[in-house]
Amino acid sequence: MPKKIIIIVEDEKSLLNALEKKMLDQGYEVLKATNGEDGLKLINEKGADLVLLDLILPKMPGEKILKSMNETGLIKKIPVVIVSNKADEANAKNCLDVLHATDYLIKSDNTLEKIIKRVNQILK
Repeated sequence: MPKKIIIIVEDEKSLLNALEKKMLDQGYEVLKATNGEDGLKLINEKGADLVLLDLILPKMPGEKILKSMNETGLIKKIPVVIVSNKADEANAKNCLDVLHATDYLIKSDNTLEKIIKRVNQILK
């Protein structure tokens, strides 16, 4: 069975590397981008089984990536889990209800283990 592919779009290097290591340990294939433009390019060119997406990114915010995924229909095929420090409810509601993200996790409220658990639940 081919490995499931996870794209991580995160500009915080330490978190990006920690998430990558945990995902590899879980047996996933990992592709990563450190800015929004590269992230969107990866999603469009490579596809994935799931995207872990930060919102506050250089070159292009995560919301714009979600918007683009909605426009191309990719959002229906690829679950997107937001992992962000943007903790305001209006933003979370917009990402979930309008932009169709699968889940919205606040970095400070979630351990790496909780993020992995959520990814596993979605991909099982």
